[in-house]
Amino acid sequence: MPRLFTLLIAGLALHTGHVQADQKLQAELAAKLAKVIPDAKVTAVNPSPIAGLYEVMLGANVLYMTADGRYTLRGDIFDLKTRANLTDSRRSEARIAAFVAEAPRAIEFAPANGKVESTLYVFTDIDCGYCRKMHAEVPKLNAAGIAVQYFAFPRAGLKSESYDKAVAVWCAKDPRSALTSAKQGKKPELMKCENPVAAQFELGQSVGVQGTPAVFTEDGEEIGGYIPAKELIKMLEENELVREGG
Repeated sequence: MPRLFTLLIAGLALHTGHVQADQKLQAELAAKLAKVIPDAKVTAVNPSPIAGLYEVMLGANVLYMTADGRYTLRGDIFDLKTRANLTDSRRSEARIAAFVAEAPRAIEFAPANGKVESTLYVFTDIDCGYCRKMHAEVPKLNAAGIAVQYFAFPRAGLKSESYDKAVAVWCAKDPRSALTSAKQGKKPELMKCENPVAAQFELGQSVGVQGTPAVFTEDGEEIGGYIPAKELIKMLEENELVREGG
């Protein structure tokens, strides 16, 4: 028992030292990056698959830097042996973590029977025509076992009428009904409360959203804008079969 206890303490000490080293490197690289990009927020630093380069995560964005912080590069790393895009995988992982963390504040439309086969994360704008078109087909998605988690993304920015409408929807007593009504062209009763609209808008920007609807799968993969429900359901079913077979 004493030897086991000693080994356990030694292991914890090594782990603590590793964490402290990682934190120190993260702080050092963040400081170097801040001199060039003042608003850059480094969320993680890890060794990259290439010796001498570190993977620097800025939310769901990926950069690579040398340990001294002098050189940085932006691009995708491919493993030619497995033919995998390693950088894209890391982006997807970061997106998933961000979406799951924000999901409790999303407006969700889920299958009535409670059986969710897959989930879509959708950044939406109240006044976007294609967003309205997609929302009209949400019942078809729900019937196929697909849940839709809506995040607010007022394309005109945080000082726009679309932003005010989004706030009104998220502040409504019944946000689901308010969102559906707004998507049908009815102006929501403007009101204010503590709401996630600005945070979700910033989340969208951090994952590269440029237009709406911006649709992401539960694997963190961006599948583009509006796709008719029938085609979207087929895409998701085929993707699931590929993953199961893969």
